[in-house]
Amino acid sequence: MKTMFIENTEEAQRVYNTLLVDTKHLGIFSNELAVQIINELAKRPLCAMDIAKNLKQNEQKIYYHLRKMKEAGIIKLNGTEQRYGMTAKLFELISPVISTKLYDEGHEIKNTKITDPSVKKFLTPFITDGEFNGKIIMGAPLPHGKHGATARDGIHVIDLCLFLGKFTNGAKAQNYKADTEIKEKDLKDNLILIGSPKINTITERISEELPIYFDVEKNWLIKSKLTGNSYDYEDDAVIIKLKNPFDKKKELIVLAGRRSRGLRSAIIAFTQFPHEIAKGNVENNKIIAKVVRGIDKKGDGIIDTVTFLE
Repeated sequence: MKTMFIENTEEAQRVYNTLLVDTKHLGIFSNELAVQIINELAKRPLCAMDIAKNLKQNEQKIYYHLRKMKEAGIIKLNGTEQRYGMTAKLFELISPVISTKLYDEGHEIKNTKITDPSVKKFLTPFITDGEFNGKIIMGAPLPHGKHGATARDGIHVIDLCLFLGKFTNGAKAQNYKADTEIKEKDLKDNLILIGSPKINTITERISEELPIYFDVEKNWLIKSKLTGNSYDYEDDAVIIKLKNPFDKKKELIVLAGRRSRGLRSAIIAFTQFPHEIAKGNVENNKIIAKVVRGIDKKGDGIIDTVTFLE
C-alpha cells in the first residue's frame, strides 16, 4: 500500500509518494553530513566514492551513513559500476518525501476515483482526470419557449452536482447555464441537458433525434423508438447519452422526466445506478437510453429509488 503526502496550497493540492520510516531512524536527519549525502543522492544515483569527492569527506564516513540509510530503507541499490578494478555500488533515494507516524489518529477518506470501467466509460468525457468537461443546461425558472413553461425542478439537480463533484477537483469555471442564456457556441461542448422539451428549449431542439422522446401531442407521453413502448406515469423519466447533435465530436446527456418528480427519478437513477445505465437499452445495448420509474419505497411521499422499465 502506497503512503501519500498531501501539500495544500492556496490554489490546489500537490501529492507526493512518501516513505514512512520508523521513529527510531529519525536521528539520521540530525546529522549534517547525512543530510548533505541525501542532497547529493537527490540529484542522481551515486557511489560512496563520488559522494566523498563531491563533499570532500572521508569515504569511510560516507559508507557509515549510507549503511544507516539503507537500514532505515531510505536508499536502495541502483546498480554497480567497475571503478579502478573494483565494483562500485550506486545508491539512490527511494522517495522524495520521508515521513513518520508518531501515533495513529488518521481519518478515513473514501476513494473518489471511478473504479467501475463501465461507469468510467459512461462518464467520459464529462469527467476526465478529475476535471468536469462540459456544460449543464437547465430550463429557465420563468415562462419561456413556445410552451410558455416554467422550470421548477432545479432543486433536484443538487444531488447530480454532488455526485459529479465526488470525481472532480472542484469547479474552475461556470459549468451551467439556463437555456435562455445559451449562445450557439455554447452548444459545441459536452452537454448535460436537464428537463424535458416542455421546459428546456435546447432539449426541444434535439427531441426528434432522441431514441426515447416526449410526445407533446399526448401530454408529454414518453415513447421509445427502440422498444415501441409508451410510459405515462408522472414519475417516469429518461436518461440518454449520445453524440452531441450540435458537434459530433462531443457528447450529450439528457436527464428528463414527464413532471418535476420524474426528473428526481432520473437524477436518482444517474447518481445511484450509473452501472445499470451504462449497460444500455434492453433492445440495443450499444445505445445508452433508459426509462425509469420513481418509487416511494419509504411511503413518505418522496421518491427514494427507481425501477428500470427499459
